Amino acid sequence: MARDAIDGFSFEGQGTLDRIDTFEAKSGKEIKTLVLRVGGQYPQLVPVKVFGRTADEVGDVRVGNVLRVSGRLGGRDWNGKVYGDIVATRVDVIGQGSAKADNQPQGQGSFDDRPPVDDDVPF
Repeated sequence: MARDAIDGFSFEGQGTLDRIDTFEAKSGKEIKTLVLRVGGQYPQLVPVKVFGRTADEVGDVRVGNVLRVSGRLGGRDWNGKVYGDIVATRVDVIGQGSAKADNQPQGQGSFDDRPPVDDDVPF
């Protein structure tokens, strides 16, 4: 078991990369979020943040790639609200996507796919 998986909740899963969202923090640091589409009877979108070395390593992934992701689950309390975090510590490409997925523009989804905006979040 990886060292970072010992310090709390950990996860491992796989999904198809739907898009990569990029956000610039107030500090000027760029935060990438991999949005994975997980199939099944009720498909879901799962946002996974990547930082530091892991963010540099995912530079070659493309929309439509099937990714295996492992990492940690966490969260923060801000003004009485708890905000959850899913943070990747390792990302591996385990399959190539379909041509249909490769033609979708990166960072663009339909209006219904986008998460609600909460401007009160300090991070």
